[in-house]
Amino acid sequence: MEWVEEPSPALDVGQVRIKVAAAGLNRADLLQREGKYPPPPGVTQTLGLECSGVIAEVGPGSSWVVGDRVCALLAGGAMAEEVVVDGRHVLPVPEGLSLHEAAAIPEVYATAWLNLFELAGLKPGEKVLLHAGASGVGSAGIQLCKAFGNPVWVSVGSAERLAYCVELGAQGGVVRSESLEGLNDFAPFNVILDP
Repeated sequence: MEWVEEPSPALDVGQVRIKVAAAGLNRADLLQREGKYPPPPGVTQTLGLECSGVIAEVGPGSSWVVGDRVCALLAGGAMAEEVVVDGRHVLPVPEGLSLHEAAAIPEVYATAWLNLFELAGLKPGEKVLLHAGASGVGSAGIQLCKAFGNPVWVSVGSAERLAYCVELGAQGGVVRSESLEGLNDFAPFNVILDP
């Protein structure tokens, strides 16, 4: 890994420039670094799918304001001093949440939301099984299910991870290496997510 100076792109309609305070590190970044997960065509080789920071500049048609504290989801390039991103991929950072904490939100929560609520069409009260419940997407999924009234069970790799998931809001679950049979006690599930 090395520091590289790149030109700062001009803003297009609806885009914003964010002065990056923190960037999230995800499994996809690690796989990209190993050459196993190339970025989409036309996207920078610079790692990083999510970041947080402060709006430094707004393009025409943007509703954001210079100085807004935000986090953003990107196709790549978040591990930089600044990023240019479509304003529709930006979220406000709530009071009480640090920019370092906010950098870890966009990728996992967007992935959990998309899969559970948009693709699977999860409705309040429906039961969910999350494999890898203690992963980033799993942890986000537990919290989203809890917030929207969905009982959730998990499969995890250790008793410590199961305790963590229950603390987040899971009803229970199983340690994969011991047995998945215990999930039958909670079945049937309306949605099963294996991130």
